[in-house]
Amino acid sequence: IVNTHHTAIMEDFDDGLDAANIAAAQDLSRQQYMGSDFYMPEEEHGYHTASMPMVVDHFLREFQELVHRNVYVQDTTGFQPDPLLRQQKLDDIQTCYEIKFSHISDRYFKSQPWPHPDQVYPLVEDDVFLMLYKELYFRHLYAKLGNTLSLEQRMESWENYSVLFERIFSDEDEMQSIDLPVQWLWDMVDEYVYQFQDFCRYRTKDLKKRTPQEIEALTAKPQVWDTMQVLSTLNKMVVQSEINSILQQDKVEPEAAKLHAVLNNEVGIAHVQYVLGYFSLVCMCRVHATCGDYYTALKAVEHLDFRSGVSDQVPVYMRVTSCYITLYYFMGYAYMMMRRYTDAVRTMTQVVLYLNRTQHLTRPYQYEQINKRSEQMYKLISMCVSLCPQRQLEDSVMQHLQDKYADQLARLSKGEESMYEELFGYAAPKSIYPGLPNFAEPNTREITQTLTQQFNVFLSDIRQQHKLPLIRSYLKLYTTISTAKLAAFAESMPEDHLRAHVMCLKHKTMGLLKGGGSASGSPLAGQVVSSSNVAFYVEKGVVHIADTRVAPTFVHYFTKHIEKLEAQCQELSTRSA
Repeated sequence: IVNTHHTAIMEDFDDGLDAANIAAAQDLSRQQYMGSDFYMPEEEHGYHTASMPMVVDHFLREFQELVHRNVYVQDTTGFQPDPLLRQQKLDDIQTCYEIKFSHISDRYFKSQPWPHPDQVYPLVEDDVFLMLYKELYFRHLYAKLGNTLSLEQRMESWENYSVLFERIFSDEDEMQSIDLPVQWLWDMVDEYVYQFQDFCRYRTKDLKKRTPQEIEALTAKPQVWDTMQVLSTLNKMVVQSEINSILQQDKVEPEAAKLHAVLNNEVGIAHVQYVLGYFSLVCMCRVHATCGDYYTALKAVEHLDFRSGVSDQVPVYMRVTSCYITLYYFMGYAYMMMRRYTDAVRTMTQVVLYLNRTQHLTRPYQYEQINKRSEQMYKLISMCVSLCPQRQLEDSVMQHLQDKYADQLARLSKGEESMYEELFGYAAPKSIYPGLPNFAEPNTREITQTLTQQFNVFLSDIRQQHKLPLIRSYLKLYTTISTAKLAAFAESMPEDHLRAHVMCLKHKTMGLLKGGGSASGSPLAGQVVSSSNVAFYVEKGVVHIADTRVAPTFVHYFTKHIEKLEAQCQELSTRSA
């Protein structure tokens, strides 16, 4: 049954974008949209050298030429960037990055690494291109070798990222022409944080089995993948790009859309700096949430251009699907751990609806990752709904939960801790030990306690609410009921215990709730309201329950299905024409 409040809430889940706008926002060229294969002529399957296929040789030379391609043309006022040439350059780099590199990897480097950068340098003799190649080289290593990576390889990747980000934000002349697609820039920062988290797990794993050489190397370079160093690098890119000041100006004057003007007008390294600064905010949210600092995680992204009714501009984070998913997943997780369950459900619901609507736009290599993240969000939503029953939940999301997770929902409603632990272990981000362990006297107990601390905090909240679903179910049946009678119904618990649980129910259902939905405003903003579907108060040993039922209306339901029918009719008429 849909009530009158349902329509207002559902507007929070609608980002107002159709598939065409999303494709345009993500800069999907026809070739990328259709997922065209990269054709490698048979005659090029030979080897240029004893260890490098000829097609790899040609690919590297082509990639190098594209990175340094000049997009400036001369007119009466001097040299100006040509928008068409620049877009063609970015499209060609995107094709090399997403399609050609992937196909060559599958053909020649499925079980072995790409040529080492030392082997590639004599071919290109270009320090700038070599940094970009190293970024791809080590990312491919992490994807293929995983846990078998050596300590030296992990350190080399750290050093390359440090030099790469340092030079991008330098004033070097040879860096000025560098311009990269937003997808690669997001993947670059995202991979940086992933490798940091992977190194933290590697550094604290099997401490007692470390060789003296490994311990000496880790101790000699404590700054390698250090948590404060990583956060400092991300913050440095934010500060040097001045992205926060631009975002704050857009909050004051949204009609000016300065951020989009800057991103559309700037070319070369200036454009790269702005985009990296923007994506660094999202990754700072990810790092803080993984470390258990949820307030700071939301604080890091408070100035982002969350979609609102004031501006019709598509948020920058929606230009890259994986960025959008990462941002809202970690925001939703942070909300959940801060007991803002309604905001968590709204935030993650918006993403899962978006993914359902844009499956045909997903790049093939992202299917598995996106599907897993979507499943994680559904499981987080199921835990939030069990702990805090929602007044309104999108029909399709609720239906999906009932169809796929019916058994889990039933066990969650009974308060089974093992079910919460199972879902949390799969759906929540993996915690890390952010500090440098004592290799001389390893304290594995301290590390284990740190890694399980977040679930233990969550579990304590679950235990406090163990009796609340039962009490809530009885309150729904009455308008007034004495605390003595309610205590008898609630497994014959003592009346003073019942009063404590009733006050706990009142306390647990009060919290911050964003008034404008998760799609606009600061993530930390909100008003203290009750999220309970049962309003009550206790007076002189009697619980008074307010009738919060609202006359049902099916306006939103019928409107939604009429719009779907019209869209399908329009699509059929277009195809027949």
